[in-house]
Amino acid sequence: MTATVSKSSDERKTRFKPNMDNFKVSLSYEGLSLKKGSEGKSIDELKRKYAR
Repeated sequence: MTATVSKSSDERKTRFKPNMDNFKVSLSYEGLSLKKGSEGKSIDELKRKYAR
């Protein structure tokens, strides 16, 4: 019988976080831009602000 090894909970919770500069370039390709008030904020802060 073989034993199965499960991954630790830390490995499964790792999430992708995009670089803010890459995010701005992506927005510019779509013809969008960030508001001046949200220039210095991280993507996580923006998600919390605009979450519904």
